[in-house]
Amino acid sequence: MINKQISQAQQLFPKLQYPTHRAYIDLFVSMLNQDEMGVLERDIEILSIGLGYTTHKLFQSVAEKGILSERTDALLFGALKLKIEVKKRVAEFGVELLNDSNHAVVDLVFTQYNVKPEPIKAPKHKTIINTKLETVEKTKVIAEEIKKRLLDKALQSSKQQSEINLTDIVKAKTIQARALFPEDIYPNYRKFIDFLLQQVTSDPLRISFVDMEKLSSALGSEELALFANLNNHKTIEEKLKHIVFGGLQLKISVKKRLKDTGNELTTNSDLFVIKEIEAQYQSKLEAIEAQKQRELEIKRQAIEVERRAVAAAKLKAEQEAEVERKKHFSDFPKLGLKNIPKHSRTEELLQKLMARPIRIDEKKWLDCEGIVSDLIDKKYHLQLAHQHFQNWKQKSLPWELVNASAAYRKAEELAKIKKALDDSYPFNIPKNEKKLKSALLTTYGGVCRDLKDYMNSIKLGLEAHKVTPLSFRPCTLLGAVYLSTGEFDLGHEWYDKAKERGFSQDAYDNDIKSVYFRASDEMKNRLKQNLIATGHKYKWL
Repeated sequence: MINKQISQAQQLFPKLQYPTHRAYIDLFVSMLNQDEMGVLERDIEILSIGLGYTTHKLFQSVAEKGILSERTDALLFGALKLKIEVKKRVAEFGVELLNDSNHAVVDLVFTQYNVKPEPIKAPKHKTIINTKLETVEKTKVIAEEIKKRLLDKALQSSKQQSEINLTDIVKAKTIQARALFPEDIYPNYRKFIDFLLQQVTSDPLRISFVDMEKLSSALGSEELALFANLNNHKTIEEKLKHIVFGGLQLKISVKKRLKDTGNELTTNSDLFVIKEIEAQYQSKLEAIEAQKQRELEIKRQAIEVERRAVAAAKLKAEQEAEVERKKHFSDFPKLGLKNIPKHSRTEELLQKLMARPIRIDEKKWLDCEGIVSDLIDKKYHLQLAHQHFQNWKQKSLPWELVNASAAYRKAEELAKIKKALDDSYPFNIPKNEKKLKSALLTTYGGVCRDLKDYMNSIKLGLEAHKVTPLSFRPCTLLGAVYLSTGEFDLGHEWYDKAKERGFSQDAYDNDIKSVYFRASDEMKNRLKQNLIATGHKYKWL
């Protein structure tokens, strides 16, 4: 499997089409296999940085893996992404390497391992460019064509875009240079590179020329040469490239020294001078950092002021919009409704409902208009309940107590009616008013059932059944209570009696559904098993 992945990575870059990157992959594979070539991981790291950002990321993704199979996986995946980028560049410009690739570093590593990639060969089939190349040297024409295309692209960019590109290059090269010397491994050389970068980019912390020369000399001859040659380059971009290239060569020496001696500095380095110069700039660094923090705080405060201003403006706009909205719409928060058009019939009926009962035809009209909710239904029944209750109290109409009880139950407001029923029991009704007494006992039992006072509910249901043995209503009460308490056989028995006395199948199905959905989770599970076992087939089970 590992050999297959290695082979696939190599096949992505045929030698004739991608000689440089094929040589890079071959050296990478040789390093992973630890074969007789003895390719070192640090050399692959340097070669990766020299080839560009994508190859450096490829190296990092492989280096962070622990075992060989994971490393070959990462190599193949990285090579696939690299192939897309290189293939596009070859198709567009006819070259493999990026414009900012460090050719000197690439050649240095290749030479170390006797690798000599062949230049890309022109395709055999003829194109417009091939026709022009027939009279001149192919390599020169390709070079000129590439320069022309790059020049055309540069001319198309505005001055602002050029500045953005330069900023991107500075950032990229700065990151690349610092990445060579992680601070935790190479603290002195990281500071050296930082000082060089500050020289080039005119950083406020930049070290003086004299001190920079002293520091370079204190580190060693290679470091002094790197600094001294910096001024041979004119542009920032050229100077940054010089730092990266010199840093790559310097890292080879420093890394070897660190491995051999455990020290990044040579025995000839003047540590006293190095520390003295670094200390001179520490206070300056702290002052600059303090200034940055002050600027950040000022910026934070400005942002906070702006945020508050925006929030205040938003709140004001919302308040103005709300004032304008209320000119045209009414809200009924107790009914869960907003934005009801003013002076509409809907508004008129809802205002009436909030104050007193509405007629059944008015309620149906609201339903047809889509003005439907549990809160509206409860309010509708509650207003009816209050009306029936007042009629009972003021006119001594016992049937109104029955009607009030039914409405209060639908409104789920039980405290008031429960007290009235408690005070009225045992209902001193004339013997010839059996239907009324049964209705009062049954509705009283229903209120007790709603309050989960099942013992009194059963007592009142049995008493009502004794008064009107041919009525199905006490039977349905008892059936519902027994099913709710888990006495399923008794529950079904009472529902059978109710059906024998005229209780319809549809009403029975609705009753069973109501009992099921009002039950606790544990009772629901038991009732479901019982209903299925007794042949009840409901979609909602």
